[in-house]
Amino acid sequence: MKLPKQLWIMILLLLTLSHFATAQISVTRQKVTKDISMEVPESFIPMSQSELIGKYVSSRTPIAMYTSEDRNIDLGINETSSAWAGDDLPILQAFYKANIANLFTEVEFLQEEIREIGGRPFIVFEFISKITDEESTFGGNSSISKYTYIQYTLRNNKVLLFNFTCPLRARPQWQETAQRMMESVRIKS
Repeated sequence: MKLPKQLWIMILLLLTLSHFATAQISVTRQKVTKDISMEVPESFIPMSQSELIGKYVSSRTPIAMYTSEDRNIDLGINETSSAWAGDDLPILQAFYKANIANLFTEVEFLQEEIREIGGRPFIVFEFISKITDEESTFGGNSSISKYTYIQYTLRNNKVLLFNFTCPLRARPQWQETAQRMMESVRIKS
């Protein structure tokens, strides 16, 4: 049986895409600060100050921000200025879940729990978000969908947060690596 040329091209394209979706992403342990380390993709680079200003609005400079070479995938580590007590994790979890839900038009939580990582409790959220601009410049609706894996822990009564985000279309390629990176976080007290 001879297959049409278009079918062969489609099969080849699907095999190529499935390879990229399942290819292992190489990571290496990075010392983010003297007290914080985690695995970071080898291809990630520190975000420049101008990129940081252009992409994120924050009153505090992050501890570290990494980005992919194409600048579409980001990993950030930050510390809040708000004080929280060590036994406030369930309250903090509810606070951040509500905050996340208010930031987007739609949110689908894939995971929300308090889990121990590296000997300390973390609040973990994994979700798909969508922002819809109903009054887009060119008329009609425009929307942006992203995959996010974010986790929070308390250190010295401050919240440390670790945030990975990528376009939703990149989720199949990055979800396993994002989980692995977040589970690799180590913090010296």
